[in-house]
Amino acid sequence: MICVTTSGAVPVYNVDVTNPSRAIAPTKLQARGWARVGKRGAHLLRRGAWYPVVRVSSSQIVVLDVNRRNVPVDRRFLEIRYHPPERWSLVRCEPRELQRLGRNFPLTYAVCPSCRHRQAFDGDARDLTCDRCHHPAPMAWDELS
Repeated sequence: MICVTTSGAVPVYNVDVTNPSRAIAPTKLQARGWARVGKRGAHLLRRGAWYPVVRVSSSQIVVLDVNRRNVPVDRRFLEIRYHPPERWSLVRCEPRELQRLGRNFPLTYAVCPSCRHRQAFDGDARDLTCDRCHHPAPMAWDELS
């Protein structure tokens, strides 16, 4: 949503309950962006899951909020965007990774943009509803990692 003031258009992050027409600037608790890891890297984060960015340092380290814990990750391993994800991320797993995880996952699975739940899907699905949080969203076939 955009709020138009005398100084121009300003993005609205929150709405003041006592005065709904007044825009409130983002707080320090709000995400500064969203990041996910690529295929390989020295990290323990799940591929496909988007994590809130807490801080970006000048030394190319990005601090992510992972289950309410600050986790530093080298920026070279991350894809960063400034808006929360709106589509299901699709992840293709190698059989070798499945053996390391010790769990039964399909070779390709989707990650919910709302709750980060991993879910199997039909090969021709265009949209998917999360089994955990029931959030419906389109699938990001163009971003298959």
